[in-house]
Amino acid sequence: MKNNLIPRIVEIVGPAGAGKTTLCQALNHSSAFIQLSNFPNIRQISAAPFFFGNGFQVFARFLSFPLTSTQKINRREFAWLSILNGWPAVLEKELRSNKIIILDQGPIYLLTEIREFGSDYLRQGKADILWQDLYSRWSDTLNLIVWLDAEDTDLLKRIRSRDKDHIIKNESMESTFEFLARYRSAYEVTLSSLEKVHAGLKILRFNTSSTPPQEIADQLLLEFTSNR
Repeated sequence: MKNNLIPRIVEIVGPAGAGKTTLCQALNHSSAFIQLSNFPNIRQISAAPFFFGNGFQVFARFLSFPLTSTQKINRREFAWLSILNGWPAVLEKELRSNKIIILDQGPIYLLTEIREFGSDYLRQGKADILWQDLYSRWSDTLNLIVWLDAEDTDLLKRIRSRDKDHIIKNESMESTFEFLARYRSAYEVTLSSLEKVHAGLKILRFNTSSTPPQEIADQLLLEFTSNR
């Protein structure tokens, strides 16, 4: 089995309640050659060199289009931009283990969150160079994107029934559906931007209202082993 698996980096994305974490767990339990990975944690002392080096690079880029006194980027956004800048190199090292790396809340999640819900300044034309650089490096890093979605009513039930908190968990049905629509639209912008840079970037889409996680996991394992 090991010889059939080609190292690659896969991100699983989709709206809240789509089943991303469940699918990651199903994949992890299905094969010893699946490795779940997450972005560098700014709270870990061992990650300090990563954030110092990449934070400096991000800061240097902002010097070319400086912020005014009314334009601010919060600490989380700066940390996420640092992660997006330097994470590809970290993942490249992880690939040496000859495993398939599965990302939940990976670069596409970070790019979408920052672009859609972050500082207004990062959506202005001055920041386009920064975005194009990030899209370019991640379209070259990701080998496969798995998009999960479900019917709005199913997503609503899942969000409200699970223990995990979410910003829309206690919102009305109408507000929840509007939020989900906005999220889908924001994700499509990110995916489209990545595809413009790398036309061959593969995206697989699944509806978890009709296809259970284990069936999706089985299909993905076939995808992983079919390319030798």
